[in-house]
Amino acid sequence: MSDSEVGKVESSSENDLKRTYYPPAPEGISKRQWKRQCKKLEHERTKDEHNKMKRDKRKKSRENRRLQIQKIVESGKEIPEELKKAPRVNQNQKDSGINIIIDCAFDDLMNDKEVASMDNQITRAYGSNKRENYFANIKITSFNKRLKERFDKLAYNSRYDNWKNFEFIENEDILTNNEDKSKLIYLTADTDEKIDKLEPGITYIVGGIVDKNRYKNLCFEKAQKLGIPAKRLPIDEFVKVAGRKVLTTT
Repeated sequence: MSDSEVGKVESSSENDLKRTYYPPAPEGISKRQWKRQCKKLEHERTKDEHNKMKRDKRKKSRENRRLQIQKIVESGKEIPEELKKAPRVNQNQKDSGINIIIDCAFDDLMNDKEVASMDNQITRAYGSNKRENYFANIKITSFNKRLKERFDKLAYNSRYDNWKNFEFIENEDILTNNEDKSKLIYLTADTDEKIDKLEPGITYIVGGIVDKNRYKNLCFEKAQKLGIPAKRLPIDEFVKVAGRKVLTTT
């Protein structure tokens, strides 16, 4: 099968709906597995084109923003806050005293797309942490397998080992060998006990997994196994959420 044969779009003569064509699955491979392989190959084939489209879109957005600002300045008005670019690094940051561990020991429970989403969320956390007035000290534990491979491979994460106030650790010894569990709290939606504020000196553990709620009680049960108190954020008191009280980025 050549790359050009994968992902061809054909029109149905009956209803003129467009559908993606995949060659017949080889013997010994299920249709679902074959479709997944074809999609992955198609993604690799069109990746450069998609990346170029994203770059062009960002470039156009920056140019539109520049023209808007120029027009406002020429009119003598003050630039609105939404058009002001936030500094990449806040030079006046102070230590919040809050420690966060992102427990990434769930690599085997995620598919490749979910691992990519996990990468994206960690990168966003770093970007936010360096801009806020108060920074948290963040550690990524069990940083290995596919997640580490992505960080090592992708250019925008190539210097992650130099990220300020971030530490990447391949094992989870700071969880399993920590004798003072009173200073640890595992945050999970699968508990009724909640916290009302984040306290300096406490280390908050977040489950580093994107699972679309497939694995209920996963982090709660791990916290119990490690003897770490499990609590939840009062998300439902501030945001109307249907189902489990979980917020995430994509």
